[in-house]
Amino acid sequence: MMMNNNIKFSAFEYLVSKLCDWYFENNGDNLSNDLSKLKITKLLFFTAAISSNRNEEGLLSIFNNFVALPYGHVESDVYENMDDSVCYSITKNGLILKSRAHINEINLSFEIKMQIDEAISKLKAVNCKLINYKAFDLVDISHKWSSWKMMYSLARKNGKYSMKIPKEMIMTELKTFVI
Repeated sequence: MMMNNNIKFSAFEYLVSKLCDWYFENNGDNLSNDLSKLKITKLLFFTAAISSNRNEEGLLSIFNNFVALPYGHVESDVYENMDDSVCYSITKNGLILKSRAHINEINLSFEIKMQIDEAISKLKAVNCKLINYKAFDLVDISHKWSSWKMMYSLARKNGKYSMKIPKEMIMTELKTFVI
């Protein structure tokens, strides 16, 4: 099932709101955070990956354009449009809420919201401290995944720094969420 980018980006905005909830549950509601572009990119990958298995795409049916880059798995469409968020300003250092009203108005089906909620719950269950890992610790975790190792190695052999990762590789591989 192909998702258009409006649905993908609405799903991303909703996912970021849930990551913020998780972060603030663990760290209090202070304004400073380290939910940077890199950290959110890694957490997006882990959320999509944990929702899938050998027989189900899960969120990989929405977030369906992962590429292997030097810092791990990156959902290319989301990354390229991250600066267009109406809800958040996501920088290399952290995240700033632009508009709580827009978060409440995210136009997304109940089913997709539930998929995201369930995936975040699964992530919390396997590693509740993941939200507090530094961005480069998350990169290190993603570098353990065979999908990244294989596709990034292939990219480098071809003189490139990126290569698309087939979602089937992510669905079927051994998933790890710890350093």
